[in-house]
Amino acid sequence: MSKKILSLMLVLAMVFVFAACSSTPASQAPAEEPQAPAEEPQAPADEAPEAPAEEEPAGEEEAPAAPAGDVYTIKYMMYSTSTTDQDAVVEAAINEYIEPLINAHVDFTMVTGDPVWTEQVLTPLQAGEPMDIIFTPEWMKYMDNISKGLLLPLNDPNGPNGDLMNTYAPEAVENLGAFIPANIVNGFLYAFPTKKELCVPGGLMWNKDYVDKYNIDISTVQTMADMKPYLDQFIADPDNAGVYPLLDTGGWSHESPFIQGFVNNVETVVMRMGNPGEEQEPELYWSAPETKAYCQTMEEYMNAGYLDPDSYLTSFNNMDFLNTGKFMVTTDYVLKGGQVKANELMGSSGNANLHLVEFQTTVNNTSGNTNVCVTTHAGGSMLGIPVTSGNPVAAMQYINLMHMDPTLLNLMAWGVEGVHYNLDENGMVVPVENNGWSTAHGGMWTLGDQFKQLIAATEDPAKYDQMLELTANSWNHCSLGFRFDPTPVQNEITALNNVGDTYSRSMRTGVGVSASYDTMLQELEAAGVQTLLDEITKQYDAWKAENPTDPGAAWEVSKTE
Repeated sequence: MSKKILSLMLVLAMVFVFAACSSTPASQAPAEEPQAPAEEPQAPADEAPEAPAEEEPAGEEEAPAAPAGDVYTIKYMMYSTSTTDQDAVVEAAINEYIEPLINAHVDFTMVTGDPVWTEQVLTPLQAGEPMDIIFTPEWMKYMDNISKGLLLPLNDPNGPNGDLMNTYAPEAVENLGAFIPANIVNGFLYAFPTKKELCVPGGLMWNKDYVDKYNIDISTVQTMADMKPYLDQFIADPDNAGVYPLLDTGGWSHESPFIQGFVNNVETVVMRMGNPGEEQEPELYWSAPETKAYCQTMEEYMNAGYLDPDSYLTSFNNMDFLNTGKFMVTTDYVLKGGQVKANELMGSSGNANLHLVEFQTTVNNTSGNTNVCVTTHAGGSMLGIPVTSGNPVAAMQYINLMHMDPTLLNLMAWGVEGVHYNLDENGMVVPVENNGWSTAHGGMWTLGDQFKQLIAATEDPAKYDQMLELTANSWNHCSLGFRFDPTPVQNEITALNNVGDTYSRSMRTGVGVSASYDTMLQELEAAGVQTLLDEITKQYDAWKAENPTDPGAAWEVSKTE
C-alpha cells in the first residue's frame, strides 16, 4: 500500500488519537487544537501555487497567514538513522494539523547518511529533482552545496521569493539569535539552523549495566589504552558471548588532538584544538603521528576481537547495537553536558532496559578545558531550501513552525501521542517500545528549536539548563567562524574523497592498517593533498588577518519558552 493511500486512511484515525490524548499538562498543551482532517493534496509537488504578496521583512510580529488555493505538498528530505513505515502515520497527523496553518502538507523521504545521502539526495538534486527541504549542516556539505548553487539564499530581498526568512519566519529568526550570523556566508544565509547547544565536546558513552557489573570508574578511562583492561575483562566473561564490547565506527573525539570538522567534508586537513587563546595552523590529518598511532591501536583492538568485524562497513549501523544495549563502551558520540546525551539516547531508543552513562574526556589538550566552540557546531544542524523547490514560501513557513509551534515540533520529535509515546504524570515522554519513529529520524538535535521539545522521562528535567551551562562555560577556538570555499580545488577534493572512501573508515576501525596505511598516504599525495592544504592555509590566513582570535566566552544561546 502506498504512503499516500495509507496516510489518507490514517488521517481519520488521527482525529480520535488527538481527542483521546488529553493527558497533556497545561504547561505543555498544544499551541492550537487540531483542525478537521486534511484532504488529499490537490496539486502535485512540482506545481507551486502563486506565492503570496510579499510583506515587509524583519520587524514584523508574526509571519503572514497561509495562502489560499491548492494544498501544496512539501517534499522534505529527512536525515534519518533508518527507514520506517511510521513516517506515514506521523505525516497524517502533521498534515491534519498544518493544513489550516500554512495550506500545505509534508511528505518525508527518510534517508540515512553518506554514501546513501549523496546517492539519494545530492546527486538527484544536482540533476534537477524537485525538493523543498533538505538537511544540510556544516559537516554535511553545506559549503559544497552553496558553491554548486544548490541552495536558495534565505535572506535575499532581491530573490524571486523575496527575503524568505524575515518575511515568513521572523519569530524564528529572532529566536535563533547568534545562530543566524554564525552561519552567514558572503552576506547570505543558505540554511536555517536548529536551535541547540553550541558547544559539543568529545567523550565516551558507556553501557551502565556493564559499568556496574565490572565496577568501572569511568572517570579514569580517557584513552583507548585506559580502556583495554576492561575490554579484556568483558571478552573473558562467558556471559558476554556474541557481544562485542567496543562499539566504534571510527569516532575518536574522546582523545583526538584535533577539533571536530575544521574544514567540513575535507577529512584530510585538520587543526589542533590547543588551549584557549592559542593560535593553530592547518595540517594534514593522516600524516600526523597521533592519527597513525590511533589507527594502529584500533588494528590491535580489532584483531583482539573487541569490535564487530563489520564495523568498517558503511552498512554497519551503530544505532542498532546502541539501542539494544549490545556493547560496553562506544567512541561514536559527542556530548552535551551533564548526562544530556546519554539521557537523550535512552529516551529515543524505545528500550526501557537501556541504561547509559557518559563521561567527557579532557586529554585533547594540555589545559584540560575541552569545552571549545567551533564552526561545525554553530552550523551542526541546518535545513536548506533547494533551488528546485516548487514552493519556497511553504517550505520556509514549515521551517518556521518547527521553531515556533511545539505541537508540530513534538509530532516530528516523538510521533503521535498514544501511538508512539505516552506522557507520565509529570508530562514527560515515555516512548512506546519499538515505536518505529523516535529511533528512526536523525535525532532531536536535527529538529527545529530543541528547547521547545518535550523531555523524556528518562532525562533530567534540567536538561536544557545543562546544555546552556556548557555553552556558557566554553571558549572560542581560533578558527571559529572560518569557512573554506572549495571551488579552487574541487578536482583535488573529489580525488581525495575517492581515496578516503577506500581507506578512511577501515583505518579508523583498525582494518588493514599495517598493510595499507603507507599506500594510502602515497595515494593521497598523488591525489593532490598538498595542493589542498596550501589552498586551505591561504584562505585561513586571509580570514584570520581580518578575524583575530577572541578566546572569551562563546556566542550566547538563550532559551525561550
